[in-house]
Amino acid sequence: MISYLKGSVEEVAENLIILDVNGVGYSLICSSRTISEAKEHGGVVKLHTVLNVREDAWTLFGFYSDKERFWFNKLNSVQGVGGKVAISILSALSEDDIYNAFLTEDKNMFTRADGVGAKLATRIISELKDKVVGKVDLNMTVGTQIPQSNTVNDVISALVNLGYQKPDILRTISTIEIDNDPQFDTLLRRILGKLSAGV
Repeated sequence: MISYLKGSVEEVAENLIILDVNGVGYSLICSSRTISEAKEHGGVVKLHTVLNVREDAWTLFGFYSDKERFWFNKLNSVQGVGGKVAISILSALSEDDIYNAFLTEDKNMFTRADGVGAKLATRIISELKDKVVGKVDLNMTVGTQIPQSNTVNDVISALVNLGYQKPDILRTISTIEIDNDPQFDTLLRRILGKLSAGV
């Protein structure tokens, strides 16, 4: 498996970078964000990669960060998405936008990308929401786990009833350590404190 390639950018097209690695030119399909990063830094760049192998073609995808590659793999796992549509989504939306779309179940966010209609956007949210919400930290490639317990769910419900937005609550919970058997009052106070402080 090719984990990454490091070399000089020889050519940049609309969604393609040709990277010269020790005299060998690699064609990588990339998002507009990765292409912008490559243009900005110039010279020698390092691109994380995913190789898609099919009977009729081998396709190499490139990413400016491992976090972008993480989201590509998640999106690419959805039936009907495929590598090029996943790249289209990553061109239209930032990683934070994608995460927030799952938090709020906003299918319209995904339809901003070329090749994604309402039906496919609904499928993306349906298939991936439980795999990413509460399990992916916005600042990390591999997300932190939020303990699933009745107490945590009760605290979330209480905070929603107090007027806090669920995406903000889940984001705050993902930043703190929670015991396997947390006390309702203690956990509620901790999360309230962070929400009130805007953390």
